[in-house]
Amino acid sequence: MLDACRICNARTVHFARARILNKYDINYQRCSDCEFIQTEKPYWLDEAYNQVIIATDVGLVSRNLKMSAIASRVLRVLFPTATTGTDYGGGYGLFTRLMRDKGHQFFHDDPHSENLFAKDFQTQQGTQYDLLTAFEVWEHLENPHADLQKMDQTAHHWLVSTLLLPDPPPKPDQWWYYVLEGGQHIALWSKRAMQAVASRYHRQLISTNRGIHLFSGERVNPTLASLILRGRGGILFDRLNQKKSLMHQDHELAQEKTRLTQ
Repeated sequence: MLDACRICNARTVHFARARILNKYDINYQRCSDCEFIQTEKPYWLDEAYNQVIIATDVGLVSRNLKMSAIASRVLRVLFPTATTGTDYGGGYGLFTRLMRDKGHQFFHDDPHSENLFAKDFQTQQGTQYDLLTAFEVWEHLENPHADLQKMDQTAHHWLVSTLLLPDPPPKPDQWWYYVLEGGQHIALWSKRAMQAVASRYHRQLISTNRGIHLFSGERVNPTLASLILRGRGGILFDRLNQKKSLMHQDHELAQEKTRLTQ
């Protein structure tokens, strides 16, 4: 019995079978409408998350450096009145620290990973933020709309990274992004699935073929947004609406907390 699509609830068809974690043979299903690909019910996740960030994710640091530059430009150029942000599924807190170094009031949200770099800046539940970032998160979602509804209630704009399925969609042994050895990538996104999310949550979608997607809560210039998401015009955009780094004040806060606990 095949499950309904976890994005649009349409019928799914069997797409492929593959071995994950070098031990479990599992089925992949593809939506007949939005073309989203999902695994069968992922009974192996507890084992897959023995390491929250798998050893083969060697691009973690470079990804955070790249995305912090793009996110800063999104805030300063597209949403110049925005002041706050939250990093959903933020891992070790590196992205939050980088954004604060760039002068943005950013906070960290990830109950499954130790926050190493932004300990004093946890996202407060129930607080509204201007921008929510979720980098390399959506391919991990077991029940996507449970997370998407939380994102919708948390922030006006979303900046997301996840690679989109090529057309035609490759089988698991033909595309590295299934990450079969890790077992954590259980949701593979198509362009149509992204559009379905934008429609359901009333956001303008600007998407790039490099796997970066902006779900804007207000109309923005799509050409300008696309340039920023593709990393173009960095020197020019970095001169606009510059922010003062929060590093010094965050250091003083850390010193004060240290004195109080001694």
